[in-house]
Amino acid sequence: MPFETTTVLAYLFFMIFGYLSGSVMYSKLLPLKLCHINICEISDDGNPGAGNVFKYVGLSMGFLCLVCDIMKGAVPVALCLHYMSWENPLFALVLIAPVWGHARFGKAIAVSFGALLGLLPESFLVFYLAFPFVFFSTVVRITPHAWRVIVSFLMFFIGTLLRCGVFTLQLAAFCIALVVIVKHLKFLRTVEVRFHADLGFRIHSPK
Repeated sequence: MPFETTTVLAYLFFMIFGYLSGSVMYSKLLPLKLCHINICEISDDGNPGAGNVFKYVGLSMGFLCLVCDIMKGAVPVALCLHYMSWENPLFALVLIAPVWGHARFGKAIAVSFGALLGLLPESFLVFYLAFPFVFFSTVVRITPHAWRVIVSFLMFFIGTLLRCGVFTLQLAAFCIALVVIVKHLKFLRTVEVRFHADLGFRIHSPK
């Protein structure tokens, strides 16, 4: 039985684990403890994310925070995938939980990648998100970054819906995209920026 008590409790454990893991803001805590820098106070948007750590603290600390933000999403999902079935609809909540946890304080981009990485090698859904991010950062460059994130996560959900036949993953993709898009739309309401897209490369004629 897919919804027997022991199964529900097991999924509930991984949901709580994922939510608590996602709630740990490494990109705020590590610079504060190791470098005595409060990233939320010195950054333009006050976001405790790895991008701001790279920008305001440095490459090594930024990389450390990025890895931690990815792993806090990947570990709960990977552990659940090892012990439980990903076809059970409750698995969607496990996949979403780290993203919800992080979204309380941050924009939840890195942890979303982490949660999807936790599906490897059973599912390569992470590439459905990685491809639009790379495309809209290089080939057709969308600015500002918030709009790039919104379009990339929207394309991620559409791609999952069209190409992934697992309902659990479709549901999780919808919820993850919704959380991240709403966070960035709220940010866009606080700043005066316009959507802009152009080619990310230029072809120069020889002189």
